[in-house]
Amino acid sequence: MMNLSIFWKLIILCSLTSCAESVSEDAGCFIEFQSDTYKNKPFYLASHFGKYQTLLDSVTADSKGKLIFKNKKKYVSGIYMLLNDSKEIEFEFLMDAAQQFKIEPNSKNPSKTKIYNSQENIDFKDFTIFLKTKRSEIELLQKSIKTTSSPKEKLDFADKIKSVENEIEKYKQNYRLLHTNTLALLFKLTQPLEDFSSLKNQKLATKKDSLLFLKNNYFRGIDFNDSRLLRNPFFEQKLSTYFNVFVPKTVDSITEEITRILDEANTLNSDTFKYMSLYFIDLYINPKQMGHDRVFLNLYETYFKNQTYEWLPLTQKELFKLKARLLENNQIGSKAKELFMNSIDNTPLYLYDLNADYIVLVFWDPTCGHCQTEIPKINRLHKNDWKNINHSIYAVNINTEVKLEWEKFISKHDLNTWNHVSPAKVVRGNYSQKDVDYQTHYNIEQTPVFYLLDKDKIIIGKDIDPQEYSKLMKS
Repeated sequence: MMNLSIFWKLIILCSLTSCAESVSEDAGCFIEFQSDTYKNKPFYLASHFGKYQTLLDSVTADSKGKLIFKNKKKYVSGIYMLLNDSKEIEFEFLMDAAQQFKIEPNSKNPSKTKIYNSQENIDFKDFTIFLKTKRSEIELLQKSIKTTSSPKEKLDFADKIKSVENEIEKYKQNYRLLHTNTLALLFKLTQPLEDFSSLKNQKLATKKDSLLFLKNNYFRGIDFNDSRLLRNPFFEQKLSTYFNVFVPKTVDSITEEITRILDEANTLNSDTFKYMSLYFIDLYINPKQMGHDRVFLNLYETYFKNQTYEWLPLTQKELFKLKARLLENNQIGSKAKELFMNSIDNTPLYLYDLNADYIVLVFWDPTCGHCQTEIPKINRLHKNDWKNINHSIYAVNINTEVKLEWEKFISKHDLNTWNHVSPAKVVRGNYSQKDVDYQTHYNIEQTPVFYLLDKDKIIIGKDIDPQEYSKLMKS
């Protein structure tokens, strides 16, 4: 069975890169590069688009090393790159507001790079040189810390590193105070987590006050509708840091924060909404933390279930719909759906026939290589770690065509204390096809799949190593 998550990321990537070429409606772009080393060589214009990079244009330099990128419309401002024929970065620059400039790069001595008609790129070059110098100072001080054995010297060197870091931030802060251009935005996106620079003549009484202040000011001065946010590699990291540091790891808190951000960005043809909505969908469709797939369901319900977007292919919307169907009935805290199964001797044995404090629910296939490794591990937990816990194992063999292999595996691995079942061919009673669709109810895209239920058949564990069930059973 195909793992949809791999296909999903390919679809999302295609959608994002197609968005990356959107441009503003103002006057055109005319950018010239000149270098003797560029003669008769092909080059590419590229931009960031969140964590991705996309090619926008290609030009071959003339016999004098001159190349010109022209566009009838302006590009969205941000960090752009001149790439060589091997797709390596030859020169990095800012796409400013005017987009009518010339650059003569000097790779051997960047300080001698010449820039015409773009003060913002001159500022960018000056900061890059300044930053490189300061980072060299920091590296030397870090080496000094490692080589000295004196605690006092270590502290002195650490203080000097902090002083240099403060110089860098002071430089960025002063620039932000004087400018509203793209470089100032980049400085906002890269300012330190613990930034109290806007706190004037006040003292924060507690650590909680400090955290609240930092949280409330973290995105200060940033407009989530600003397409420039996507034309640099920093914005996604800033988003990630915000959710990792300031947002409680609960479904409700995460959903509330994402909704606030997306609602601010959700305007007609907003590139940032396109990117961030898919970014969060991708993040929570297969989340790292158990139960956080509920965030995906919440976002799907709010922004995609009943909405149509020109930029979202129908095939991708259908994939979202399918994934929502696969998740909606197996959320942590929800009642497990009944399973209409027959035991190995072909007599009915339904999930709700079992009575135990805990039920370990297993979906597997005796011919599945991964199952052959994982099922014996469950049995060791069953016989050792869980032996004093009132529990049952309800093991569903989803492959009804391999009864002989099924029986041999049970015998070989001593699984006789399990409840072994497979899908019943006929289910008696007033049940629909949807009622008996266990693969959808339990998100069976591949095997094995495990769930932990409590005595009321409430799902309390999924998408984690069954070894972790021991903690849930004892909690």
